[in-house]
Order: sequence, then C-alpha cells, then structure tokens
Amino acid sequence: MRLIRGWVGAWVGIVVLGLLSASGCSRGPASLDVSPKKVKIYGLEKSQRMTVRVLDKKGQPMDGNPEWSSSNAGIVAAEEGGRLVAKSAGKATATATLGKLQVQVPVEVVDVATVEFATPAFSILGPIGTSVPLTYTVKDSKGKVLSLKPAFSSHDPKIVAISEDGVVSSVAPGKSMIVARIGDVQGGCDVEVVVHAIARLEIRPATALVHVGDSQHFVVTAYGPDGVPIPEVAAAFKSSNPGVASVDSAGVASGKKAGAAVIRAELAGQSAEATLLVN
Repeated sequence: MRLIRGWVGAWVGIVVLGLLSASGCSRGPASLDVSPKKVKIYGLEKSQRMTVRVLDKKGQPMDGNPEWSSSNAGIVAAEEGGRLVAKSAGKATATATLGKLQVQVPVEVVDVATVEFATPAFSILGPIGTSVPLTYTVKDSKGKVLSLKPAFSSHDPKIVAISEDGVVSSVAPGKSMIVARIGDVQGGCDVEVVVHAIARLEIRPATALVHVGDSQHFVVTAYGPDGVPIPEVAAAFKSSNPGVASVDSAGVASGKKAGAAVIRAELAGQSAEATLLVN
C-alpha cells in the first residue's frame, strides 16, 4: 500500500512540475517595436518600407506577421509587408496590428516631383578657390514651385566642393557632378573646373529694357592677361534692387516692377555691371 502511495505521489509531482514548466515556457506577443517611428515621404508613388519586431514580455523577439492599415489610403497606402506608398500630399497614420496589439506611425507625404538647376552644365573658370552660386527650382507634380531646400553633394569633392547653400567652389582641374536631393527626388548639374587667370570681365548687354514679367539673359565674357576672350563663363550675379529685378545664377534677370536695377557679375575677384530698366 505504501508502495502504491509512493508511486501516486511521484506521478502527481511529475504532472505538477510539467504543468509549471509548460506555463513558464509559454511565450506570447507582448509588444510591437516599429521602425522608423515617424515617416516623411517626398514624392508621389515613392515608398517607405517599415519593419516591425514582435516582442515577448521579456523584450525578446519572436515570430509574428502584423497587418498594416492606413487612416487615409488617399494620402498613403499601406501594403502587405509594411510598405507605405505616397499617394497625395497630406498627413495620415499607418497602423500595424497583431491580435490585440497595435502600434501607430504618423506619416507625412510631401508632393515633390523635380529638382531643376538653372544651368544643367557649366565651367568654373579662374584660380583654384573660385566660387559660383547655383540656382535651382523645386516643383511639385503640378508644376508649382516649392520653397524647399535640397541637400547638396559633389560626386568628386576633390575637384568641386559645394556648400549647404548651393555655392560651388573649384578645388582642382577636372569634372564632377553636383546633385541636389530631397528625399528620393534629385537633380544633377555637370561642373568642369578650368584653372585660368582672369584680368577682367565684360557683361552684355550693357543696358536692357524689359516689361514687368519679362526676362533678360545677361552673358559674361572673361579676359585673361593675354586679352583673349573666354565667352559665356559662369559668374555670381547680383541685383542692386531685387524688388525691381531678380537675377539667377545663369544670368537671367526677371522684371518685378517698374524701375531700374544694376546687374552685377563677379568672378575670381573681377566684376562687371549692366543696367536693367523695367517698365
């Protein structure tokens, strides 16, 4: 009888230990860790791939496949696997769901279609260290100009350097490409560095007349110490009266209102001036 009781007690103990062990080893999803926490997509039909880690109570990863949804599919569509696709400008919320667990991610879509340089290719003429500002235009899918600032980079900084404000400087003779990027949208500009001494500049036309809303292209010619002209060089352009006329890095001046403005071109320590009359 004692033997039977001993076996029964041992069997009960094994069952209890097994239940406790099974209870201690059971794992269930306790939280969702999403990355990135906040999303900003530049450009329609551009996308952002989301990643989600399913974690247990101890913060250890485990298997799980959350479903994604969007609060406004007209702004951002949530596809299977966590791919968010921009559809129109605006803000929405993307949600990852696994059972009773949810995590939300704010999403902003910015409609950016193009980044265009005023001059797609040009040469920096002058001694090493000569600088020329770039003019660029950012537009949305409807052609509207946006006041967004791109991030600039040079394919070969040992030849051409560029500042965060879009001013390129010659470093060594050669060629490079300048890229302006906003998210996944980018534009490029080819730049060649030509080392050459400059004695003086000439800007043409010396005087121009335009109506409000019209434009005038000013062209700069550089002269070396030998007097040989080098036509249509890139220069830094400035307007003495931007309210009357503005001017971009390509030398295109636009009439804003009636009046007069002096258009000044500078390059490698030399300068030249022209007069623009607006009526």
